[in-house]
Amino acid sequence: MIQSTKSNNQNLLEILVSIAWIDGEIQPAEQEFLAKIATEQNLDSTIELQQLLTQHQNSSLEKCYQLLEQYLGTNPTSADYEHLFNAVSQLVYSDDDIATEEASLLTKIQTLDPSNLKTHSVLDQVIAQIRKVYQAGVNKN
Repeated sequence: MIQSTKSNNQNLLEILVSIAWIDGEIQPAEQEFLAKIATEQNLDSTIELQQLLTQHQNSSLEKCYQLLEQYLGTNPTSADYEHLFNAVSQLVYSDDDIATEEASLLTKIQTLDPSNLKTHSVLDQVIAQIRKVYQAGVNKN
């Protein structure tokens, strides 16, 4: 479960900054959104944040995926997921220009939804049982 700590807030902000830089530049609307989030989380006074927002950062889908998976951990709750998804969605839609990388990232985040993971795990269990029954039938013949 994600703890609401200053460290966790910094991690979320790092994810959002990485996503904002994914298309090579931070749009003014994205910068405003990030500054708002930083202020809400009491992180706006850090020099590191100002550098992240103003100095070009190299970002990639792979880096963003890794940050997302680290942030959520192995057993995220639906609330953890919703918090992350809402923050990322607000950032992506803040500038009314969705880059291909941003759209791919939103799709990836949707696959991390714990309710989807539970559905898949139940489905996987059913498929495994069907395979066992099938193998047992094949082995008898």
